[in-house]
Amino acid sequence: MAASDSPRLEGQPEGGAELAGPSGGDQVAAATLTPRAEATAGGDGPLGPTTSQALYKFWMKWHLPIGLVVMVVFGFLVPVPGEWLGDNTELSTACVVIIFFFSGMKLKTDEVWTALRDWVGVITGLVLILGVTPLIGYAVREIPLGSDALSNGLALFFAMPTTISSGVVLTGQAKGSKALALFFSVSTNMLATLTAPLFLSLLLRGEGVGSGTIDIVGILWKLLLTVCLPLIVGKLCRWFDLVRKIGREYSDTIKQLSSLFLVLIPWMKVSQSAAQISSLSGGIIAAVFGVGAASHLVLLVLCAAFAAPLPLTNASRKAIIIMGSQKTVSIAVAFLALLPEAMSPGVMVIPCVISHFTQIVIDAFVATLLISLLPTAPAAEALDATATEELAPKGASQRGAASAAPAEVLQDSTSPEDSEPARV
Repeated sequence: MAASDSPRLEGQPEGGAELAGPSGGDQVAAATLTPRAEATAGGDGPLGPTTSQALYKFWMKWHLPIGLVVMVVFGFLVPVPGEWLGDNTELSTACVVIIFFFSGMKLKTDEVWTALRDWVGVITGLVLILGVTPLIGYAVREIPLGSDALSNGLALFFAMPTTISSGVVLTGQAKGSKALALFFSVSTNMLATLTAPLFLSLLLRGEGVGSGTIDIVGILWKLLLTVCLPLIVGKLCRWFDLVRKIGREYSDTIKQLSSLFLVLIPWMKVSQSAAQISSLSGGIIAAVFGVGAASHLVLLVLCAAFAAPLPLTNASRKAIIIMGSQKTVSIAVAFLALLPEAMSPGVMVIPCVISHFTQIVIDAFVATLLISLLPTAPAAEALDATATEELAPKGASQRGAASAAPAEVLQDSTSPEDSEPARV
């Protein structure tokens, strides 16, 4: 009997290719490739996803904003655990290190070079993050919030560079250029040790702030240890076959772990500031939330308007929109620690934490919307597959490569939405 005439089991892919499914908790990601047993047995044809698959799809798309809301509310209502961890441990620093180790572990060489070759995207992002978006600090400083410290805190926050970790995670969730987001994160936070003191000395002029009061070397050293080093170590680990296999087969698990460590950072910050937040009236807190949210929406529109007419891929546009509009609370807190007590840095940190939390929640929804509004070009997805193939073990046989290809394309992605069949 010819190969083409041989009987084929129901649910088996045509062509005889076997799908190498993931092990562990990520098996559900491949479940959509096989029809439900009851559907094939009854002969009614493939049905929709099961309840568990639908819940898994919902969870993978919305787990980050859900986790942020739950943990921040918990941190405010029950501040003791987060406050103790924030005051007595280096968990916040460890979270940043782990997030960037995971980012390096999944960073493909071709993605890095593509990001650097995209000089239009690189220049646009740098100009927006370091030169344009900090100017909004002049506007928010003039908004009456009942306390100069609150207004100064908002101005300081928007003078900061882009986020160190959350923007990278959200860019990946939006199917944007994660490599370009990583470049923005590392480069702007280093350059901001020179540009941020200048903006602060102008924004807070007359408040006793000068560029000489900022420990530039200390902040730069901390960034090198917590961002650059784990990113490089994670990237070097990709040369090991086992690490690449883990990155492919447990892509969803790694994504959820990155989100977990990201959520822990604002949870501890809110817990540490819970007493000061409680001392403010509800109206003032609502005003700070409103100003922070409105300012971030303005930055989102501004970055989108800058990127729209430029010759950029949608993946680069999404990285510019998310990274260009976000501001880091970590560097803001580092600058606050250097300010004189007369400026009430304990109060100034409140709008920084609130605005940081607000922007992450907003962008968690924006990232999901950008998947539909700015669909990633097929060429960009093909680049990911090419990079994965180039990094595969050289001794792999042609037969093994052919049988594993569908699973690698499905699993080796920054988010479950990277491959349509994997959306469960």
